[in-house]
Amino acid sequence: MHLIQSRRPLLTIYVRSIFGFMCLYTCLAASIRTQASDVLHWQKAWVRNVPPGTQVTAAYGVLMNHSDETVTISQLTANIGSETQMHDVIVDEDQRRMVQIQTADIAPGASLVFEPGSRHMMLVGVTEPPPAGDQVEICALSAAGAKACTQATISRQAPEQHDTHSAQQGESSQNRDMHSSYHH
Repeated sequence: MHLIQSRRPLLTIYVRSIFGFMCLYTCLAASIRTQASDVLHWQKAWVRNVPPGTQVTAAYGVLMNHSDETVTISQLTANIGSETQMHDVIVDEDQRRMVQIQTADIAPGASLVFEPGSRHMMLVGVTEPPPAGDQVEICALSAAGAKACTQATISRQAPEQHDTHSAQQGESSQNRDMHSSYHH
């Protein structure tokens, strides 16, 4: 009888410990998600509208780094196509050529700009190009695990967008300029 009573407090301690660890894990996971969305933020994202049968399109936008540390973008994803690649345009004398880049660094407080004729995202293996006006989810993943996603509008040209986030942040010319480096 004495043995049964002594197990009950151990069971209570065990249950409380498991509950405490579950609460701690939930709080940490929520904190990491909040920090990731606070670090990176998309604005002005759009995907070029292409005719039916086209298997490749390009995506553009501005990815802002709100942290105090350099963020390395190691992967891009989209919910259309089989692969999303990061490309840049290199000028050799009077010729321009497109090269795929594997990572891109965004300095603290700076932005990574994806725009026509320059650095951009290629969505490869598109089986059915969505019509103009539809939305495509684009995500950027950092080497440290931060993930920022946005809905990009399908359009023939860059749509005029007003981003309430940048208005609240007091967007400066430094945030609009590209202050990033890339690695092949």
